[in-house]
Amino acid sequence: MKLKNVLRGLFKHITTSPSTNAQRLWNNALTFTYKVFNTPGGWASVSFLFLYLVLVRYCNHAYYRDPTSVFFDPQRGYERGYSVIRQEQGDRFIQTANTSRNIYRFDPPKLCIGIASVGRPGNQYVGSTVGSLLAGLTEQQRGEINLVMLIAHTNPWDHPIYGQAWLEVVANKVLLYHVSEEQTKQLQTWEEEKDYRKKAVFDYTYLLDYCHATGASWIAMVEDDTLAMAGWYPKAMDAVETADAQRRWSKTSDWLYLRLFYTEEFFGWNVEEWPCYLLASVAIVSATAASLLGIRTLGLQKLISNHVIIVVCLFYTPACIILYFLAGPVSMVPLSPSVQQMPKFGCCAQGLVFSREMAPKVVARLTIKKAGYVDMLVEEWADEEDLVRWAVVPSLLQHIGGRSSKGDDMGFKSKHNRAVAEKIWNFGFELHKADDT
Repeated sequence: MKLKNVLRGLFKHITTSPSTNAQRLWNNALTFTYKVFNTPGGWASVSFLFLYLVLVRYCNHAYYRDPTSVFFDPQRGYERGYSVIRQEQGDRFIQTANTSRNIYRFDPPKLCIGIASVGRPGNQYVGSTVGSLLAGLTEQQRGEINLVMLIAHTNPWDHPIYGQAWLEVVANKVLLYHVSEEQTKQLQTWEEEKDYRKKAVFDYTYLLDYCHATGASWIAMVEDDTLAMAGWYPKAMDAVETADAQRRWSKTSDWLYLRLFYTEEFFGWNVEEWPCYLLASVAIVSATAASLLGIRTLGLQKLISNHVIIVVCLFYTPACIILYFLAGPVSMVPLSPSVQQMPKFGCCAQGLVFSREMAPKVVARLTIKKAGYVDMLVEEWADEEDLVRWAVVPSLLQHIGGRSSKGDDMGFKSKHNRAVAEKIWNFGFELHKADDT
């Protein structure tokens, strides 16, 4: 009421002043403004605009970590939180590794973890990776794991970690190339020519084949620049059992892998599904109109006029729908914590678990292909054979590599002034608390 009185007084003051063209224009504007504010619809519009701006402000504050959102802020979104804690814990585990430690090992192991490591310029993340995987495990859990470290150099001394005391202590096996002279020369050629597409496939199959030979029930292929959350092992084992049980119960096709890492980068609204989005939006507008018409029959004809219904359905509701889509699917339709199928958009090969039965098939497929990016070759095969792909939600691993061992890419696929390697990031991982297990 105070605002209305101010406008009324200002209107009267202006209209009694000497008339000029500018004043007449100002008078007309004030008259229109007064008439708008002097109606229930006018106050409703101002209230809606205020609430809408509050919602926009909230979205800007709450969804800055959502890469699918228009409110995504790369400066804050890529800030490290929980991964800093896990890296410190992993590094501390490596630094305090006991050289006289003698842990009982199951034979065969329940899980073989294969890590192929290539020396890279700058930081070597592999120690942090191994430490985060092993820190916090019980003696029995550690005994169920066979950790195999492949030093992926024809001359292992080219890798900065080779020969360090902790490596022999924490790994069940430090694996080197034991191949024919001809294969050794081929590997050396790939190293010299930096032919990562061929050598990476060879390393993956070589390590996966070795892990299979240990007799392990499950094989986890983990990249050497990742971090595991605390309590990852029981969660991963529960997940593979759940995935395998689903296959037995539903009698579906074989499942290819269980994904321990995914990035939300590619979880945006799908262009192919725009008819569904349009249909849902029309349904919401129709439901809103039907609700208002229904309420009006309760004796509120004056309050809910045809004009009000038109404004609400053609302006207010579409504005809310637009804000919903701008906020992004990761925020609006978050994945529930569970083991669920992820046939598309998961990316990448930072951590994949294969069953003992599936591992030889993966080796055979990659051996035929010989060259390419492992994750893309595996996904291509899964699409061809209709193989089920599972993922643990939330992600159990985080990728921390800022520079790829396969070459740093600041080409057309990079954005936010970040290399492609830096964009392989799970934003939800950073929200874990230090005591999460």
